[in-house]
Amino acid sequence: MKRYIVDIVRGTRTAPGVQMGASPRASLALMKSAQAIALLNGDGFVTPDHIGDIAVAVLAHRLVVDPQARFAGRSRRATRY
Repeated sequence: MKRYIVDIVRGTRTAPGVQMGASPRASLALMKSAQAIALLNGDGFVTPDHIGDIAVAVLAHRLVVDPQARFAGRSRRATRY
C-alpha cells in the first residue's frame, strides 16, 4: 500500500493544471488517515478502497492549482491524480 500511496502523491506533482503537487509529508498523512479509516471500519489492514475514500480530503488542500486552470474553473478537488 505504501507504493500505491507514493504513486498517488507523486501523480499530483505531474497532474495537468497543478502548479505544485503534494509533498512527501502528504504521503505520511494519507497513510495515517487510511489506517484510521481501516480501524474505524473494523478492518485489520489498509486497502486501496480506504485510501481512495480519504485521498481527496487529505490531498486537496495541499495542491496549488495553476492560475490558468483555476480561471477555467478547475478546483483542487476536481484534479485527478
